[in-house]
Amino acid sequence: MRKKSILILIILMVYSLTFGEDVKKQKIKLDDLYNLKQISQLQYSPDGLWIAFVVTKAEKKENSYNSDIWMMPAKGGTPLKLTSHIKEDHSPQWAPDGKYLAFLSERTGKSQIWLFHTQGGEPRQLTKMNNDVESFTWFSDGTRIAFIAKDPEPKDQKKKSDVIVVNRLQHKRDGEGYLDEKRDHIWLISVENSQPQKLTDGPYDEEDISFSPDGKEILFVSNRSENPDANENTDLWAVEIESGRMRQLTANVGPDFHPSWSHDGQSIAYLASLDFNNVSGITYLWRIDAEGKKPINLTEKTDRNVAGWDAAEEVMIKPIWSADDEFIYFILEDSGNWHLCRIHSSGGDHERLVAGERTAGNLALSPNGQDMIFTLEDSLSPPEIYTAKTNGQGLRRLTTLNEDFTAGLKLSEPMNIHCQSFDGQEIEGWVMKPVDFQPGRKYPMILWVHGGPQYQLGTFFDYRFQLLAAAGYVVLYSNPRGSTGYGEAFTRAIWADWGNKDLKDILAGVDHVVKMGFVDPEKVGITGWSYGGEMTNFAITRTDRFKAAVAGASDSDYFSCYGYDDLHVWWETEVGLPWEKPELYRRLSSIYDVHKVKTPTLYLHGQNDYRCPLPQAELMYLRLKKLGVDTELVIYPDESHSLSQPEHQIDRYRRTIEWFDKYLQPEKNKKEE
Repeated sequence: MRKKSILILIILMVYSLTFGEDVKKQKIKLDDLYNLKQISQLQYSPDGLWIAFVVTKAEKKENSYNSDIWMMPAKGGTPLKLTSHIKEDHSPQWAPDGKYLAFLSERTGKSQIWLFHTQGGEPRQLTKMNNDVESFTWFSDGTRIAFIAKDPEPKDQKKKSDVIVVNRLQHKRDGEGYLDEKRDHIWLISVENSQPQKLTDGPYDEEDISFSPDGKEILFVSNRSENPDANENTDLWAVEIESGRMRQLTANVGPDFHPSWSHDGQSIAYLASLDFNNVSGITYLWRIDAEGKKPINLTEKTDRNVAGWDAAEEVMIKPIWSADDEFIYFILEDSGNWHLCRIHSSGGDHERLVAGERTAGNLALSPNGQDMIFTLEDSLSPPEIYTAKTNGQGLRRLTTLNEDFTAGLKLSEPMNIHCQSFDGQEIEGWVMKPVDFQPGRKYPMILWVHGGPQYQLGTFFDYRFQLLAAAGYVVLYSNPRGSTGYGEAFTRAIWADWGNKDLKDILAGVDHVVKMGFVDPEKVGITGWSYGGEMTNFAITRTDRFKAAVAGASDSDYFSCYGYDDLHVWWETEVGLPWEKPELYRRLSSIYDVHKVKTPTLYLHGQNDYRCPLPQAELMYLRLKKLGVDTELVIYPDESHSLSQPEHQIDRYRRTIEWFDKYLQPEKNKKEE
């Protein structure tokens, strides 16, 4: 009897402790944006003993995002913060001889190259350009650095006028404003002499630079067609440092980009699309010899994108050669995941080294070729640094920078779903239940539509979705046709036909989840940003299914977008010239069906958005106002297409939740009152 009593006591104690831990967990809050750390730009030191990386975090006091350089032992240990400046420090690169750690910093107002001496001391500024340094790369002996920067203003120029004069076809770009004739060119500077030497010139932009292993050339990417502003067909080029002589390595009909030298200097790996303007085509991994001959499409049999850009981190994802040049490593998009893969440099089938329901990125290989580091995240876990052998074995986590943040949160775990659309096409999505979900109840649901449309949602940590689940909503997000990750035909299925199959696909997802029994079909809302905002406009003008909507950074009248936004090449490629295809532009534009709208709709927009200009939201807002539909327009000053100020982002999410609460959970508002 005594033993039995002790056993019961132990069980009760364990239960009490477990319950107590659960009670301490809190729902995610708007201000938790300030606790989330993004990790990117991983770099091994030349001796392989250290890792440099970047941590980016929203700062409440400064109302901005701040990036700092961190360092930690490659085998694991306590991460050390190297920089703590209120301005961004990012893009760390070790000198090949290990003497310096270079990085970009905005601490003087412009992005410039700074150098840490690895023996200690404060960093010193290397470049003093009067325009931003965009990127840089080390010479093989560590004595020089090549970098990309725009042409400087003439020293004898008088006070600059505030009058804007434009002459270029590509006359504006979101986040930059109106464009002048200054271009991004290659410069060379010695680490002991701060006088840079300009290597390239002309009405062209250069990017993606790297020194050849023998140090004689700089490889770069440029559009040097007759009119670069009229297309996006970049090619690989090389410039000889001593003579300035250039040679063209590729002549693909589509863009070639993100090149990477093999260690022996005999070959170059790069990414390329066979689509002239890379609108809906697959991005493949290619290899070409250093002379620019015999290009080989290594992933031709893989109907999936080789990822070239991490949208969340806004960093490039270049292919990486193994130390012996036998393999090329890359990230592959597939069904809501980003997998770490490798393929033999001579071709064949690729291997998935880190797969599963998760997102890999920021890959780097150790100098001895035995290990690799990368970030991993999933729907419940923000990114952390992991390590493994280069064959994928021995996976191990190195950092816990976000562990304290997530440990105290009650999170909703997404459920993967597959449903059939109107024509039998399978559509993948994910459903998150409210964090306080109770079986037998029916909840309001919010459908979140991604932007792009050439993008995919999936297995990464999303603060926005967790906020909605914490606010009592079922959250549905899916990858309708037009998304990447499911093959070229799937992406091209909405070519010049927006708001048709893609809209039916997301509606099929709504029907599928409603049938699962825990959603109130009369309390479903829709939201999205960019193309997701446009899909919201399609939804409210073509169906009365949704009881509330929030459209962010959306277009509505495509005819007026041409020339007002920064996407004239996109419009010409997919839809055609507006004066030649006026009926198609009209058919695709939601504004012409605005008289059908009955859904209360909130519009959110950056004032300086040149991707989806503010008047596009104003058009919808004024018409809904005249029609007597409940609507509101919120304008964020000094913001372009992607809101950059944390206060504005938090305001966006707060207003989104409040708008849905008003129409989908009115009883919640009454309780709070």
